[in-house]
Amino acid sequence: MSVSLQQPADRQPPLLSGVSEIAADYDGYILDVWGVLYDGGAAYPGVAECLTQLKKADKRIVVLSNAPRRAQVVVDRLTNLGIGRHLYDEVHTSGEEAFIALRDRTDDFHRTLGKTCVDTGGDRFLGLLDGSGVEVVADPAAASFVIATGPLEGTDPIERYDDLLSRCLDRGLPMLCANPDLEVLHEGERHLCAGSIGARYEQMGGFVHYYGKPHEAVYATCLRLMNIDDRSRILAVGDNLETDVKGGRAHGTGTLLVAGGIHCDRLDITMGDRPDPQRLTALYGEYGLTPTATVPAFTW
Repeated sequence: MSVSLQQPADRQPPLLSGVSEIAADYDGYILDVWGVLYDGGAAYPGVAECLTQLKKADKRIVVLSNAPRRAQVVVDRLTNLGIGRHLYDEVHTSGEEAFIALRDRTDDFHRTLGKTCVDTGGDRFLGLLDGSGVEVVADPAAASFVIATGPLEGTDPIERYDDLLSRCLDRGLPMLCANPDLEVLHEGERHLCAGSIGARYEQMGGFVHYYGKPHEAVYATCLRLMNIDDRSRILAVGDNLETDVKGGRAHGTGTLLVAGGIHCDRLDITMGDRPDPQRLTALYGEYGLTPTATVPAFTW
């Protein structure tokens, strides 16, 4: 790997041309979906080839998505994008983590929750709670908690949810957030995610329990699926400093930032463009986080 000469090496992680430059340093890969493999439309160019090369080198690959959906839904979506099941080993999602927690109720927090909830996403993420023993109701007065799966429409302003959140807060309902992401790029357009609704509820004084990156439980499951003892031999790949890089660093893995994802506007690039090192340094400083390395896109 070669460090950019634009900044001192201790301040600027390596800006690589592709994953091949770092592949030999890691045995396992935790891969984000949105902003790494695709943007809600088609798979990004070069993604399938990069996965093919990693599997040829016997790398273990676990796809880990902050998606408020069951894991099989993501498997099906990847298949439709031409990312076949042979190109990765396992899939886990924040939605799957929420489902398991509500179904099994193995800790005190989940055991205290009732069996009825309001869903901020309406029927948009229908099926997430099927088989969990939880019934979705429309009225907060009939609910024991609220689950933030997402907005009703990705283009909604956050203010659309103030009335519902106020009624939930008046009832003292805890919120479960099935996707900590604040927003996502959908075919180049920024869409609201459940994390923004969770943040709004917290600002109003509500309690929010999060599933997914960068939080502990989802990594415990993912690392068990990875089955590699030495975490320094695992690379977490994502486009979001606040979730992918923060989570990977907190759990002892290497981290690879895909610059052309959610931070593309701040870097003034599109997917595949090589970012300016000074803009990268400013971005790292803004979040107080640095990855092990950065690539323009998830390509070999």
